[in-house]
Amino acid sequence: MSRKKNIDLEQTRLNILKVGLSLLEQKGFNATGIQEITTIARIPKGSFYNYFASKEEFCVEIIQFYTKTRIEEWENLLEAEDKGDPYLALHAAFIELAIGYECADPKTGCLLGNLAGEISEVSEDCRMALQDAIGKFKKILELRLLWGQQHSKVRIDLSAPRLADLVWDVWQGSLLRMKIEKSAEPVRNTLETLFEKMLLP
Repeated sequence: MSRKKNIDLEQTRLNILKVGLSLLEQKGFNATGIQEITTIARIPKGSFYNYFASKEEFCVEIIQFYTKTRIEEWENLLEAEDKGDPYLALHAAFIELAIGYECADPKTGCLLGNLAGEISEVSEDCRMALQDAIGKFKKILELRLLWGQQHSKVRIDLSAPRLADLVWDVWQGSLLRMKIEKSAEPVRNTLETLFEKMLLP
């Protein structure tokens, strides 16, 4: 197979993933059909299976694609906000994320949280992909919270991994409330409570 053919196939695959990600964020797994994905991606429906063995496998790859993309965005935000204080940068990065959610319409929330409630009990492969993805995000939180503990900016009665769990769980809860209330206020309030009260020494 020629190099150009390989590039074309990879570009088509990437396009399908981007289309699928957008649809899953808006509609969820069950309400998103293969026909809709291929129509928007402008490929024949049967061609979908040249790239993915099943819709379930496609969802696993969407989770991995979403995680890679969002972690890159997180790291760019953290680097931009880091003025020698990784913990302060974490708070600032969350504020930037909240602003993004506030401007977004519709307010779709976090794909990982949405899929966790929809398919984690019916697809073991998707559940494992979600668990791996969430673990990667929590590791980012853990390292910065640990720095905060070592510099007397974060409470030390709970370990950094426990605090990372807390931040992730409370953040995800606020995103669900945002979807229900169609307002970013729960997200803003959660960040204020976390970083100005719950995490302080």
